[in-house]
Amino acid sequence: RELLGLTATPERSDDLPVLDWFDGRISAELRLWDAIDQGRLAPFEYYGLFDGIDLREVPWRRGRGYDTGALTNVYTANDVWARLVVDQLSKHADDIDSVRALGFCVSVDHARFMARAFERAGVRAAAVWSDSSEEERRAALEQLRRGQIRVLFSVDLFNEGVDLPNVDTLLLLRPTDSPVLF
Repeated sequence: RELLGLTATPERSDDLPVLDWFDGRISAELRLWDAIDQGRLAPFEYYGLFDGIDLREVPWRRGRGYDTGALTNVYTANDVWARLVVDQLSKHADDIDSVRALGFCVSVDHARFMARAFERAGVRAAAVWSDSSEEERRAALEQLRRGQIRVLFSVDLFNEGVDLPNVDTLLLLRPTDSPVLF
């Protein structure tokens, strides 16, 4: 329930449709902090950074979130924001030359843009997305594992149910309303 953003037991099973499959009962529950204590999830440090980006002009719709094209335009308008991301990663990572990071992007254009910006800053990077072939994704993950690239930017990949023990840093480079994705 906590991972779904629920803080109380639902009044009705239709508040959580999956409960219909279990006669309206929660059969097991594992909260984030308990999962960390049990070694099922890695402990983490989180840095929320103010980037100065004003998203008030980006169209937003309930249930759909921000307009992907408009949001991409904001994040790829120039290199200033990308340089800020590189600088903040350098500041917070013990050693940017040994980091293994996943960067979650708004769109394919955003992922490609970030990979190019990191490369220009001297940080080896690549981008993959849902339309990338399985071979391309597998090769990129292997390059990340071996340290041949330091940051792998993605779109609609590696969101849930992925075990990449060599990854030590996540760059959440897009807004999300989903507690599960966050």
